[in-house]
Amino acid sequence: MRIGLLGISYKSSEIGIRESVLQAAQKRFFRGSELSERYSCVLLSTCNRVEIYFSADNLAEAHSEILGQLRDEIEIPFEHKLYSFFGFDCFLHLSRVTAGLDSAIIAESEIQRQVKVAYEQTLLHYRLPSCMHYLFQKSLKLGKEVRTLFSFAQNQTTIPKTLYQIGQHVLKELTDVLFIGNSEINRKVIGYFRKKGVERITLCTRALHSVEQENIRLLSWDKLEQWKEFPLVVCGSNVPHPIIEQPGENIKTRLIFDLSVPRNVDPCLARHPLLTLLNMEELNQLIEKKQEKNLFELHRAEVLLFEKIQRYTQRDSKVGIWQSQRPEFEPGVADAEVAPVQAQVRCRQVSKSGMLAQPKPTFESRGV
Repeated sequence: MRIGLLGISYKSSEIGIRESVLQAAQKRFFRGSELSERYSCVLLSTCNRVEIYFSADNLAEAHSEILGQLRDEIEIPFEHKLYSFFGFDCFLHLSRVTAGLDSAIIAESEIQRQVKVAYEQTLLHYRLPSCMHYLFQKSLKLGKEVRTLFSFAQNQTTIPKTLYQIGQHVLKELTDVLFIGNSEINRKVIGYFRKKGVERITLCTRALHSVEQENIRLLSWDKLEQWKEFPLVVCGSNVPHPIIEQPGENIKTRLIFDLSVPRNVDPCLARHPLLTLLNMEELNQLIEKKQEKNLFELHRAEVLLFEKIQRYTQRDSKVGIWQSQRPEFEPGVADAEVAPVQAQVRCRQVSKSGMLAQPKPTFESRGV
């Protein structure tokens, strides 16, 4: 058995295409579907990425069918935004993802939890082969190790901290904040805001009974239209469509953060003369600029992961997932329905200075 992945992330695609891929993947590769079980799929979906990990004797065939299923659901061009990794490169990629090295917020801990949940939830629906257990368990272990060893993991820029700083800059004072959705990310932001002394916090959710925080005003879902009464609105709901649209006149809101994928806020609101709207893609760009000072530490972490995975694969080659790191796609396969989008993963090399040369993968589309 061998392993591979087909994915899309904030680095390769704008948020609109990621939304389409996410909706298609959730429809075709939900846990318990026949196709997911056949290829031992683990679907990892977050605000910043959608990745389908799979295992098959014939990786080229599995890759083509997975891509074909996505094509059946998505009407816009998207193939050129995808990336694929196999064998060693798949292992290295998931380890980087789990360690937070591929995240917009370097070394964020939330992605470690999300990878673990995706893996464990899949196990509730069907059995995985040994190579998939190996892939996820080792990657989770390496993720913890990177966070323990490197200082950037302790001094990271976080989403809650970034939202608080932007809020202070735009509004000068955070006096009345509305959170929409009782999601994990919203609960973290609420906790940070309260620690910073923000007292007037309102939470609008469809499940009022599930709210555990104290000293928070609750707003029922049927009163969501009151959002325009709050200077700052933070959207983090799991609703798969926009729930905040054109506000009309007499609006008090000046700043909206849309942390959801798919987005909760109509992008047209960005053109409103009184509003500042920032979605996850725009927040990621701001955070990346702040993290440039960590480049040296990041390279050291990359080298560590590369060397660790090399040792794992050499020592544990008996597992069988390292035979032929990339599948051979037959030249005759040119059908536009199933032709794979191959990632030409260049060889990663460690230079004399100890830096890991890891260029972005290039993509070539066959028959598309």
